[in-house]
Amino acid sequence: MPSPDRKPEPEPDSRRQTAHFIEMRRNVLRYARTFPPGGQRNQHRQIALSLRALFRSKTWLESHTLDG
Repeated sequence: MPSPDRKPEPEPDSRRQTAHFIEMRRNVLRYARTFPPGGQRNQHRQIALSLRALFRSKTWLESHTLDG
């Protein structure tokens, strides 16, 4: 049973700075370039394209970023 004097811990905020997501996309593209042309490389490039599409969505940015 929690003590009445103890304050509850704040819920962690899963939102990040926009720069974090941009850096994530850059890293995915860099990683994709390490593969020879083919399925694996295309899969990682597709992830980067999906991230770019999310960045262009104002609704998504407002709900998932701190500075959106």
